[in-house]
Amino acid sequence: MFFKSLDELKNILENSGTTIICLEEGGKVGNEVFSFDNLKKDLGETFIIDEYTIEKVREIITLTSTKAINPRFFIFKNAEKFPEVTQNAALKLLEEPKENYHFSLFTSSPEALLPTIRSRSLIYAPLRKNSLETPREAEKDIFETAKRLLVAKNDEIYTIAEELHKKKDSKEISKRDFTLKVLETTIDLAEKSYFKTKNEAFTKKINGLILAHDTIKKNGIIRLQIVANLV
Repeated sequence: MFFKSLDELKNILENSGTTIICLEEGGKVGNEVFSFDNLKKDLGETFIIDEYTIEKVREIITLTSTKAINPRFFIFKNAEKFPEVTQNAALKLLEEPKENYHFSLFTSSPEALLPTIRSRSLIYAPLRKNSLETPREAEKDIFETAKRLLVAKNDEIYTIAEELHKKKDSKEISKRDFTLKVLETTIDLAEKSYFKTKNEAFTKKINGLILAHDTIKKNGIIRLQIVANLV
C-alpha cells in the first residue's frame, strides 16, 4: 500500500496493529523530509526503539502486558538491524498486538524482516512519482514483460522468472538491469491500476514486487527472488 504525504502516517499507524513502513529518517516523501521526532509529536504516547536485543524485547513485552486505555505506539527505527533471533523473540508480540497497542517497523529494507512478520503486517511505502525510466533500446521488451507479470498467475510467474534468469546481457543493458526495469515498470503499472480500480489485489502484488526489486538490486538471485516474493 502507498501514502502520498507524511500527514497520512498518523492515520495509518492509528488504524493498524503492526505495520512495516518503507522509510527511514531523513527520507523524502514528495517535498517533505521524514523525522521520528515529528511523528512522535503527532501520535502521543510513543516509544522509539533503536536497540535490538533480547533484553529490549522483554522490556517491550512487559510494557505491553497490561491493558492500555489510550493508544500506545512502538516505533522501530532502522528495523533492518533487527537480528533474526530477536525478531523471533518478538514474533508473538508483532503478530497478535493487543487492543490499543500499535507496532511500526520503519526500514528501507523490508526483505531483512522475517517472512512471518511481513506476512502479518501491512506494508506501506511512499508513492513514487516519475520513477519509470526505461532505455529506448529495451522499452518494448520491458513493457511487454511487465504487462505479463502484472496479471500473471503462479505458473506464469515461474515461466517469467525462468525467462529473466536465462536472459543474456546485451550491449544496451545487462540481464540484472533489464529485470530491475521490468519490476519498476510493473510497479508503475500496478500503482496506476490500483488508483484507477481500488482493487487491493494490486497493492498486495506491489509489496512483493518492491521486495523482489530491492533484493535483486542488492545482487539477489533473480529467479529465486521473483518466485519467493510473487508466488
